[in-house]
Formats: sequence, structure tokens, C-alpha cells
Amino acid sequence: MTESVSVAEAERASAPPRGTASTAVTLATQICRFDDVLGAAAADRLLEEGCHALMDEVRGRGAGAEAMVPPTWRCADQADRFPALTAVVTRLAPMVMTMLGVPVVDPRVSFGFTMHNELPLDARREEPPVRDSAGPAPDPGPSDSYRISFVYHLHRRPRGFTGGQTRIYDTTVREGHPGIAESFRDVQPDHDSLVFFPSDAWYQVRPVASPSAKLLDSRFAFHGRLSASASASAR
Repeated sequence: MTESVSVAEAERASAPPRGTASTAVTLATQICRFDDVLGAAAADRLLEEGCHALMDEVRGRGAGAEAMVPPTWRCADQADRFPALTAVVTRLAPMVMTMLGVPVVDPRVSFGFTMHNELPLDARREEPPVRDSAGPAPDPGPSDSYRISFVYHLHRRPRGFTGGQTRIYDTTVREGHPGIAESFRDVQPDHDSLVFFPSDAWYQVRPVASPSAKLLDSRFAFHGRLSASASASAR
């Protein structure tokens, strides 16, 4: 496993200037990326098992045959179904918390499986930036507090899609209120790579194009969180 921090294949760039009415402070979002996380054979098995889980959900929700390869799909919490990924995230958690400077007491690992077969390059339809700490996530407990997010990327080889970077934005603070900065880093969705970042950072999946429209040529990822366990949050 190789590991790198902050700028590993995640170039900081700037969006077009938006203009500001007042002075803002920009805070760089720290990230922590690992490559070759599970190894080729284990990652390929995980991809196959993830596709089975996705198709089980598609069928379970009564989608017709014409929708068997939807443009996007998100499965519910899959942590119990994929213990190998849960184990590696748990093992890396202490190091990640130190590198990001975000402590999590008795961390609980949760993640869902996501598929993007097509995300148009269209501002009206493009997924907007979101923050995990600002909204619901798969199966949160009543006292959970999301502190660190992670994305484990995987895909068939050779890659059957283009795009699909995870764009992680820096944060501006203006008049005491956080906002999305013009600067960001694009993390490439390389097979068997894992990136961690604070859950209060804004991020988005960049447009995806899969010319074949086949399921296995999609962008796949396990998108998860490290949160304080219910018992720790109640202390």
C-alpha cells in the first residue's frame, strides 16, 4: 500500500472568479490518499461483489428490465456486507485522524456503494457540491456525528469511463460563515485507491461518460464516513 497526504494526484485548481463583496479567509482542505489498498485480486473481488449488491437493490426496488443499468445508483449501508473494506478503514483510522487533525472517539465505519454510468456535463443537471456533515447519510444512528468522510474508488481495467473525479473544495470563511472556496482538488478515481477528508468539506463527483453504457464500465465507489459511536456521542 502506498500513501500520500494533501496533494497526492489531487491538483489544487481554481474555479472561475465569482467576485466577493467582502474579505474572506480561505482554509485549505486536508486530504489523505492511499493507493493499492487491498491489492489487485481482492479489489477485483470487491468490485464483483459490489456489482452483485447493486443489482440486488435494483431488482429489490422493482426496477424494470430497461432500467437494469441506471445512470446513477446508491446502495444503503454496506459495511456489514464487505468486512474487508471495513477492516482496512478501521486499521487506517488512527493514522488518518492524526494526519487530518480530526479526532473521532470510538469511530464507527459506515459506507454505501455508488455507481455512476453517466453524469452529463451540464450545470443544470450536474451534482452540486455537498457536505456529509450537513445532511443525512446511510443508516446514521440517533447520536452519530460525522467527522471524516472517505471514498474508495474501483473500476474494471481498462477503465470504461472518463471523468468521475472526486472534487474536494477548500472552505472560505466570510463574516463567520463557511462557504465553498474557488480553489479545489480533483482526486482521480483510480482503481483500489482510498481518499479521506473532513466531513465538513464540500465535494462533488465530476461528470462521467461511459460510451458503452455497460454496467461494468461504470464508475464505482464505496462512499463512507467515520463517526463517533452512539455510546461515545452520549458521553
